[in-house]
Amino acid sequence: MHSRRAFMAPVLLIVVALLVGACGGGAGPALTDPDEILTKAVAAMQQAKSVRLEASVDGTLSADLIGIGKGADMSLAGTTLTADLDLASGNAHVSAGVPAFVGLTADILVIGSDTYTKASLTGEKYQKSTTSTTDPTDPAVALKEVTDFLANPAVSPAKRDDASCGSKSCYQIAISMSAADLATMMPSDAVGDATVVATILIAKDTLYPASATIVLKGSTVGDLTLTVTLKDWDKPVTVSAPPADQVE
Repeated sequence: MHSRRAFMAPVLLIVVALLVGACGGGAGPALTDPDEILTKAVAAMQQAKSVRLEASVDGTLSADLIGIGKGADMSLAGTTLTADLDLASGNAHVSAGVPAFVGLTADILVIGSDTYTKASLTGEKYQKSTTSTTDPTDPAVALKEVTDFLANPAVSPAKRDDASCGSKSCYQIAISMSAADLATMMPSDAVGDATVVATILIAKDTLYPASATIVLKGSTVGDLTLTVTLKDWDKPVTVSAPPADQVE
């Protein structure tokens, strides 16, 4: 797999790690075991050719952004990210905006080994970088990571009533994690009193993830809601390099 798969991994893992997804393929008998549905997510994503991801963040982040040892609240209302990902080739077009952070915007194009990055803080032209190494992703490793995640006693996914997702019917999976649960996965001082609640909708006919809502709350992290939509699975994605006069 091309090294650009590694670039896209953080974007998809936002979805996979907290919401995970479901297996691709034709419709079959209805699934009832949430662990089974979630475990099959990575298998589906590993086989997918492309996907469009749309994400938004609302709420307030509490963080020590300037290193003074004391957190400050910052509204993330209006924060957005869109990504058209060609999973087969590794090409991608990612755009993001964080209005609350000095109106930050960014546009990233990944084409083969080349990455073009333009950010509002660095100027009006793209900056080009090239990566020569490869970083293969083993599907078996990804599957094992999900299996290990679900094997943690603190993780207890629950299947809720089916829900509508556009014109389709979707499985609905909920994952709720307390601060004590999160502390089994990361240092407790980093967790504080944070809690996470994720609700995932998975199309019953294709078993592809359709959307997810992730709510993070805590006195040391703030009150944030991440909404993610995954659509246009396996539809063609074209990513082109910017004109030469737009590249530094």
